[in-house]
Amino acid sequence: MASVSEEQARKRMNKALKYLRMFLQDTEELNRLLGGKELDDEELRFSIDMAISDFNTTLPPTPAKSILNYPSLYLLMHGAAINALKMAGIRQSRNQLDYQSGGSSFSRSNKTGLYQSWLSLFVNEYEQKKRALKLSGNVNRGYGEVFSEYDYVGFW
Repeated sequence: MASVSEEQARKRMNKALKYLRMFLQDTEELNRLLGGKELDDEELRFSIDMAISDFNTTLPPTPAKSILNYPSLYLLMHGAAINALKMAGIRQSRNQLDYQSGGSSFSRSNKTGLYQSWLSLFVNEYEQKKRALKLSGNVNRGYGEVFSEYDYVGFW
């Protein structure tokens, strides 16, 4: 039987997975040209785990976070979206096919540039907010009485 924290972690991961799919607009009904979801649940879970790992390994060092105590839904969704878009963009690049026949040309999976433009929009903002949140938490732990607006971010 799963412990209470394992059950809470599973519920939180499922909620994060649902939110990430909504954020990415990766549903069967919205992907008319793809004919289904672009990324499966395992790939999205991996993206979420990678975002948590990124937060934990970014300086300054802070206590490790998990899906249960990640400080900001906004940061988690952006970090996970960055990883998901990287995976989808790599897949697009790998499967790109341009061909011509009889005076007509056709391109398949030629969306790499579009994925890269979305990534560049997300990465800078994500990195700035992540570092500010970590620095704020580090300062608060060091001085004990210094409060920040970042104390109230998250708790989703």
